[in-house]
Amino acid sequence: MTDRGLPELLSPEVAADPHAFYRRLRAEAPVVWDESVRAYLVSRYEDVARVYKNPVFSTKAYEWQLEPVHGKTILQMDGTEHARHRALVSPAFRGKSLDRLHPMLMRNAGAVVEEIVLRAATDLAGDLAGRRDVDLVRDFANYFPVYVIADLLGFDKEDHPRFLRWYTAVIRVISNLGRDPEIIAEAAAIRAEISEFVTPFIAERRANPGEDLLSVLATAEIDGEPLADDEIRAYVSLLLTAGAETTDKTFASLFRNLLADPGQFERIRHDRSLVVKAVAETLRFSPPTQINTRETTEDVELGGVLIPAGSTVLVLIGSANRDDRRYADPDRFVLERDDLDATKAFSGAADHLAFGSGRHFCLGAMLAKAELEIGVNLFLDRFPEMRLADPEAASDVGLKMRGPRTVPVTL
Repeated sequence: MTDRGLPELLSPEVAADPHAFYRRLRAEAPVVWDESVRAYLVSRYEDVARVYKNPVFSTKAYEWQLEPVHGKTILQMDGTEHARHRALVSPAFRGKSLDRLHPMLMRNAGAVVEEIVLRAATDLAGDLAGRRDVDLVRDFANYFPVYVIADLLGFDKEDHPRFLRWYTAVIRVISNLGRDPEIIAEAAAIRAEISEFVTPFIAERRANPGEDLLSVLATAEIDGEPLADDEIRAYVSLLLTAGAETTDKTFASLFRNLLADPGQFERIRHDRSLVVKAVAETLRFSPPTQINTRETTEDVELGGVLIPAGSTVLVLIGSANRDDRRYADPDRFVLERDDLDATKAFSGAADHLAFGSGRHFCLGAMLAKAELEIGVNLFLDRFPEMRLADPEAASDVGLKMRGPRTVPVTL
């Protein structure tokens, strides 16, 4: 139990229904110490937003959470160091650079969807009942964003399977809130594999740079100094994970949310202006990353609680995004909300907190927007009769990273 008599974050009770736990936290103990994760839990929207924007809550905690698997990344940087690195890579994910990526996105989406169509046709030929059953997670969402990031970095398609395996393993590592030593050891092995694979490519792109992002990193300079190989490897490792997790789970959750109410699915199928609203509401209702980590650099008061310097703080995004002090009827998926501005959903002015806030607002938000809008519209075009085959199977799982493990549909 916490020091307020509530269940601990890592308890089976919370795993079974985290949102019931979050409602209690917001009402009874919005800022509270939790021994199971040796951290303070912050659950209300207003407090989570304050943590993101106050530099006292630093990203130093990523030293133990992310560095063992990625090396030092931009997520751990603050101040001028963070600004310089962000300026280096942000053009690849924003503005006109995304125009170059759209054909790439369509090629990846089309390839995977064609595979689904082929599998569905094969099933249909062998099934007199005409069933065409697929899993949106296993057959599309897991692959699509990983393929996009791999192409963005300039890696060959035949290497995609290893990227997917690394992505799956890294998600397990960064979800290690209990700091299990076996998972920490696994992180070192994954990091060594990624390093062995990427290092020859860095040398090759320095000698013969192309238009891909790895070439940008391999030839970039900050204050006249080139990036070290360790820094480039950390970027690649981070991109293969962070660049996929948002799109992966959001795509699956979005269709699960829509198909749970066939009326909403029909509305969006006929009115594509609702796609961006559906994505924004999914990010609020079903954020793929439900918990982020911060560490205090000095004593600070939050929600009436004094948090000592050097403390780990877990911001509960999944709780903040369903805070009834901020959103009306927050536990219901509402396609058109009066209290959520979809036009800002992928910017630093976003109403939801799925992409963070402040200086560390998600760098890849605009890439995720392009992937999601293209992927969703493609599915709406090709599979207008899609139906959810098993609503119970499509329930969310996970704590730090949360989403449906499977979304079985009949196309």
